[in-house]
Amino acid sequence: MPGSPSPSLPRVTAGRFYRPELDCLRFFAFLGVFIHHTCSSDAQYYAARHIPFASLIASAARAGSFGVDLFFLLSAFLITELLLREKEQRGEVVLRSFYVRRILRIWPLYFLGILIAVVLSHLDPTQLFSLKYVIAFLLLSGNWLVSISGFPGNVMNALWSVSFEEQFYLLWPAIVREVRRVESLWLACPILLVTAEISRLIVMKYSPLNTTLFTNTLTRLDPIALGIATTLAIRRFPMQLGTAARAISLILGIAVWLVAGHFFGVSYAFALIGYPAMALGSWLIFLAVYGVNFAPRILAYLGKISYGLYVFHNLAFYFLSKLLGHYPHTMREFAVFCSLGLALTIAMAAFSYRFFESPFLRLKERFALVKSREV
Repeated sequence: MPGSPSPSLPRVTAGRFYRPELDCLRFFAFLGVFIHHTCSSDAQYYAARHIPFASLIASAARAGSFGVDLFFLLSAFLITELLLREKEQRGEVVLRSFYVRRILRIWPLYFLGILIAVVLSHLDPTQLFSLKYVIAFLLLSGNWLVSISGFPGNVMNALWSVSFEEQFYLLWPAIVREVRRVESLWLACPILLVTAEISRLIVMKYSPLNTTLFTNTLTRLDPIALGIATTLAIRRFPMQLGTAARAISLILGIAVWLVAGHFFGVSYAFALIGYPAMALGSWLIFLAVYGVNFAPRILAYLGKISYGLYVFHNLAFYFLSKLLGHYPHTMREFAVFCSLGLALTIAMAAFSYRFFESPFLRLKERFALVKSREV
């Protein structure tokens, strides 16, 4: 029968696990990355233009890059929850179905991004994406090459984080499948945190570059550990924060991000304290939003298409800069440039989701053992 699951596939379970407020949080994570990529992180830039709070604005621009930590934490939380629900309902984790679902969700847009990077590298000499980067990203290990050799210099630089998440998706489900008792998964959290700290100390010894630390898989495990721990904690101790507690958590989370953004750099102190602080700020922001009953439809939608927003935002600004012929010089031009860039990014992501990603997502539904958000 058309549209029905293949006989060789496990049957789909009833009900959905979907929290729209986390889609809103996805958009917030993207917005942080967007701010980081569009605003200067140099306080002198703002001071020279007599803009008040120059240091704070520069810190916020640097802290925007921590949006990827929030993405990582959300992925770890949701994937762990869905895997545990599947194991409870079916008695096992069906790896084949999981990998097919991830492939159908991630790969189409990811490989489209690689294709765009390759095409642009041939059309525009300023858009670099050499063969070694093509191979690395095709093998889902682009972040490792970026960590070693730096960013390729392309509008698709952001794909490094997708490589990182794909490595998590490859390994974690197999671990959850083999563990007999859910409580045993708690051991993974301190192991990941300690591994990240030791890895950063080792990397610091050999490389003085921010990129090396920021994009290396082993040095970026803190938000993954906190995402897993949050899943396990909420399952055992259901959490329902009051309004005041949520406000405090949100303020603290943003404050931690700003402080980490202010001191962001290559030093042993930041490697040991700053990176865990980046993850901690993400966790506090997560706690402030998780379980909120109110999720504005527009924000939930923007969160739903946040993968496209993340992939296309640099491409949107590339097109705009070509159209305008130069980067904006005045703050007024910059404000217009950013607004147009965000609007174009949303338009591109919405078009991609509707006409390119959705067919794959509908196919993904056939493999969903624990259903989540509807397409």
